[in-house]
This record gives sequence, structure tokens and C-alpha cells, in this order.
Amino acid sequence: MKDLEKLAAECTAELEAIGIRCGSVRSWSVNRRAKSRWGQCRPAARGVFDIEISERLLGDEVDEIAVKTTIIHELLHTVDGCLGHKGKWRLLAELVGREYPQYQIKRTSSCEEKGLSQLSQEEKPWGEAPLSQAALTRQARYRITCTGCGVQAYRQRASKLIRRPEDFRCGRCGGRLKVEMRVI
Repeated sequence: MKDLEKLAAECTAELEAIGIRCGSVRSWSVNRRAKSRWGQCRPAARGVFDIEISERLLGDEVDEIAVKTTIIHELLHTVDGCLGHKGKWRLLAELVGREYPQYQIKRTSSCEEKGLSQLSQEEKPWGEAPLSQAALTRQARYRITCTGCGVQAYRQRASKLIRRPEDFRCGRCGGRLKVEMRVI
């Protein structure tokens, strides 16, 4: 497994070398549950942040450039005025790409871009195929099926739709919705 702290220090130094001053990172942690994101930057206080990186990225089979691209992506969020993916963040991402062509900083990236395969059949939320990309990358607890046209949707949380499906209709055909809970 790759050393997250070492890679983070290298990325911070590379950003400082091109004049990008990052905010203070209070903690770096490995997210062992993340299926639909590579990293996350959360503000802890003014100018202080907590950053998580997905455990899937830190495996020995993943190219170091793919990991550092995600770390730099998250570090750019610590720059003042860069919590989103527009404006200043986008300009800084483009600057990094010009100065370090090996890093292609984008808002999102796929498993293939990171050199990883899709989730295995056992890791898929409902153990069947085909599922939407969003459903493949997270552990859905609920499956909503239209009794009219058969379209399916997946949800992680017990929203109003999950609690009272009789109050909702299919957006495609107007049919009734059926909710199934995945047994863990």
C-alpha cells in the first residue's frame, strides 16, 4: 500500500513550486468505504481542511501518477476560493496541467483513467448486471422499480420516495413504484 503522507508532501511541494499556496491540511485519512469518489476535501475551520483518499487508489497496482492526480485535485480545494470545481479552481487545475503534463486534473475521472477495473460482481450492490454506473460504484440499499415500464433506480438513503412510494409515480410512464430493500 502506498504511503499517503509521503505522496501528499510531494504534491504539496510540487504545487508550491509553481506558486500555488494551499490551505492547512489538519488530517489525511484513508476512506475504506468510498465506492463512488476518489477523494474528498472537507473544511474543518477557516483555512483548515480534512482530506480523505479512497483506499482503492492506494493499492500497489495503481499508478502513482493516478494517486497524485487525486491528491492534487483535493489540495486545490484548500486554496482560498476553490471549494467548488469552477472559476479559480478550474484555472489552477489548468495551470497544474500546463506545468505538470502528467497530471490531468479534472472534476471527475473514471476507473479506467485511474488504471482500475470496475467493481467485481460480488461488490455490485444487487449482484446482477447490467446496472447504471452510479449503482455500480456505490452500495445501494434500495431499488425502486416502475411496475409499468420496468425502469429501475437505486438509492442509498431512505428518502420520502423510499418511505412513501405510493405518493410518487414514474417520470417516464406514470406507473406505480415498488421499493425493495437490499438484505445485507
